[in-house]
Amino acid sequence: MDSGEVKAYFEKPEVVADYLKAAQDVGLWESERIVFGGVMNPKGALLELGCGAGRIAFGLERLGFCNIVAGDISSAMVKAAAGLAAKNGSGVRFETLDARRLRFDDGEFDSVVFGFNGLMQIPLRKNRRKAMGEDFRVLKPGGVFAFTTHDRDAEKNRDYWQMEARRWAHGVQYKKLDEFGDIVYDSYAGSVYIHSPLMEEVRADISAAGFEISFCRKRSQIAAENDAVLEFSDECVFWVANKPQL
Repeated sequence: MDSGEVKAYFEKPEVVADYLKAAQDVGLWESERIVFGGVMNPKGALLELGCGAGRIAFGLERLGFCNIVAGDISSAMVKAAAGLAAKNGSGVRFETLDARRLRFDDGEFDSVVFGFNGLMQIPLRKNRRKAMGEDFRVLKPGGVFAFTTHDRDAEKNRDYWQMEARRWAHGVQYKKLDEFGDIVYDSYAGSVYIHSPLMEEVRADISAAGFEISFCRKRSQIAAENDAVLEFSDECVFWVANKPQL
C-alpha cells in the first residue's frame, strides 16, 4: 500500500469533516481518559501523533495537560484542528508531522500518544518500527508511550483471517496488500488502509524499539463506552510502554 494513498484519504474534505465532528461531539473516550490520564504527567511535555482534528489532544487538555504538541501527516486535518483550537481558545499546538521522521530533539517529551490505531495506518512493518524508534528517541528516559491497535486473534474476526490466510496461500490476496494482516476496506470516502497485528507482533516491535511494556488491555476491559464512542470506533487494544531510565 502506498503511503501517499493513505495520506490522500485523510486529506479528503468529507473525512476531515467527520474527524472534526468527532473532536467536537465524541471527545475523549472513557478508556482513553483512564489510560492516558492515569499514566502520563499532565505537567510534562506531551506529543500526540495521528491527531486528526484534535479529538484526543483537546480531551487531554481538558484533563489538565498543559504542554501539548499534536501532529498529523494530513495538513488538512491539522488546519481543521488549529481552527478549532483558535475558536475555543485552546493552547494545543498543531503541526504537520510524519511520524517516521520527527523534527524534535532527543528526549524532548515526557509522553507520546498515538491513539485511534493511527500507528497501524502506516504501511509496512519496517515503517511502523521506524515510527516507534522515533517515539523512543524523542522521549526522555522514563518517558511513556501509549497507543492502540486491533487484535488479529479476536474471536469475532477469526473467520475472516482464516479465509484471508487461504487467499495468501494461493497468491490471490488483494494486490495492494504488502503484509499478512493488512486490510483495505471501502468507506463512504474511498479505500481505507490499516494493519491488524498479532499481539506477539506488537510486543516484538515494542521491544525492538527499546521500550518495556507496562500495560496491555482491551478497551472493553477498561471501560464501558457510550453510544457515540461505539458508533465512532470499534474494539481495540491499549498498549503502554516505557523508555527505560538511564
